[in-house]
Amino acid sequence: MEKQIDTILFTTNLSQTSRVAFGQAAFLAAQLDAKIILLHVLETVPESYENRLKDLFGEGEWNEILLSHKEEARHALIGKISERQMACTALSQFRREAETGSADGRDCAAQDQIIVIEGEVVATILQQAEEHHCDLIVMGAGKGLLSGTSVGHNIKTILKRSKVPTLVIPTGQPR
Repeated sequence: MEKQIDTILFTTNLSQTSRVAFGQAAFLAAQLDAKIILLHVLETVPESYENRLKDLFGEGEWNEILLSHKEEARHALIGKISERQMACTALSQFRREAETGSADGRDCAAQDQIIVIEGEVVATILQQAEEHHCDLIVMGAGKGLLSGTSVGHNIKTILKRSKVPTLVIPTGQPR
């Protein structure tokens, strides 16, 4: 007997590739009457890399650089809204476009569970899949060398380590 798919974990980096993949995930969820959990992981800087930079600049100056760059990026990209609000808005837009074919639609929390969390990408995705009892993980493949489909390190690692089926949507034009 085949297992019912009740919960789909859709992972996104908020790229155009993710938009296309989300359309497919939303279609699949509608066909299976499944819930979608939308996950965006804010990647942390690896500790070894951060330690090297602290050694290079000194801890005080490194912290000032980090703070300065975060503030500059926040103001340049999102003004005064938080990263969580920005991700929620983008994910809501994905959902509306998938459902209606346009940017008009319902609000963020109307039906979907949206998770924006900081951490190491692969470990966080696998942890969230287990924590929320997901039956399927859906991810979008990026554009690679010479505009072909690229399956990066994170996707390969999730395919190897995941305890649930993982569907990788290739890059393509929305239909």
